Amino acid sequence: MTLVLFLLACGEKETHDDSSPIIDTEPDWILPDGGVIELITIDGVTLVADYYPVDEEGAAAVVLLHMIPPTWDRTSWPGEFISALNAEGWAVLVPDRRGAGDSGGQAQDAYLGPNGKYDAAACMQRLADDGYGSVAIVAGSNGTTTTLDYTLWSETAGTAAAWPVALGFMTGGTYTEAQNSMSDLGVIPMIFTYSTVERAWSVAQQSLGHDEWVFHEYEGGAHGTQMFDAKPEVKDDLVAFLQDHL
Repeated sequence: MTLVLFLLACGEKETHDDSSPIIDTEPDWILPDGGVIELITIDGVTLVADYYPVDEEGAAAVVLLHMIPPTWDRTSWPGEFISALNAEGWAVLVPDRRGAGDSGGQAQDAYLGPNGKYDAAACMQRLADDGYGSVAIVAGSNGTTTTLDYTLWSETAGTAAAWPVALGFMTGGTYTEAQNSMSDLGVIPMIFTYSTVERAWSVAQQSLGHDEWVFHEYEGGAHGTQMFDAKPEVKDDLVAFLQDHL
């Protein structure tokens, strides 16, 4: 028995040489947990979201805001598009807006009144807390309402919010300006995607004269995120735009 203990002690001595330097294997940054998560808005609404992190601190990220709740929810964003964004090295956060899917709150509050912007704020805050850098927002239909409201609010909201570096509007309309005017936006890169039959509002934005705004019209296209099925090339157009700004 004594011999056995002696041999074990010798073996341990050989594998843990006191003269070897101590290596700190604790990473400076830990990849956030993905999957289905919950977010709490400033006004106390619980949102449920799909979260697709990437393994790089300071990487860019994209928030996807779906069309009108409760008819539409986070599942309306095609997996192929989310995968394409992830493949670029960008984290992706896809919430159910208030009143949609698994989220709490009232659907109408998502796009009428002052509180819908807090849905976007909760997403932006989570990405900031997790160490991501530049963030773009892509929105379908009246998801653009939340996007415009949030972007303007975030200019003056202090450290509680981050200014998005680029915006994507998939079929904006008069509903986009329910609370605020597009003319109040400063210089921020934007892409507008829309079908020929719904071109009027998007084309009217060209009169605002922002050089950083690009417009993609699709003959035979569809409304909002339905465009992914009607005109699959919209995926590549959106990714190419984001590559220029993230």
